[in-house]
Amino acid sequence: MIPLKRKILAVTTIATAVFAGSIGIGQAQQAAAAQAPWVKVCNQDPNTKKDVCLTTQEIRADSGQFLASIAVREIGGEEKQSLVIAVPTGMLVQPGLRLQIDKNKQKEIKYGICFPNACYAELPIDPSVVAEMKRGNNLVLTTLNQQAKAINFKLTLVGFTASYDGDPIDPAQLKAQQETLRDELQQKAESARKRLIEQQQNAAGN
Repeated sequence: MIPLKRKILAVTTIATAVFAGSIGIGQAQQAAAAQAPWVKVCNQDPNTKKDVCLTTQEIRADSGQFLASIAVREIGGEEKQSLVIAVPTGMLVQPGLRLQIDKNKQKEIKYGICFPNACYAELPIDPSVVAEMKRGNNLVLTTLNQQAKAINFKLTLVGFTASYDGDPIDPAQLKAQQETLRDELQQKAESARKRLIEQQQNAAGN
């Protein structure tokens, strides 16, 4: 059996193209979260030489700050599947986190490992969970911050079925999407900076 740390390290290596970018701590303003589409990425695990596919979604705030990500992880030639979840650091580790699809029963998940940029949790699943995601509309991740306050990260399940059942995204297409998203986030950040400067100047002139 491959240790959890090694498996998650492999996941983070394979998903680098999807989870790229530095992950901030800060407060998660869910109202400002930008819903990213589901993406299917496949690559080869350098340790096992097996193909690993991730059907994943990541959400970020308008500022570009990472909020959360989730991926259905499958290994070629194996029946087992798992959900790999990432949230910002600074959360209470001991309680773990909870996952809920629409109004269905919550699933409790323990954190497996934390890196400087994110904490990861992995939950073994069976095909019934994937079927539940295909039927669902929304998926909510709930974790606790250092003040033991619940923080909810809401992800859409719209588009999950098409990505999960479809072919993996072409690397060139994925790169183009990332560049477009990065440009949009930079433009939003620059606009926000200018508005802040204008507000400060107006306040100083009054």
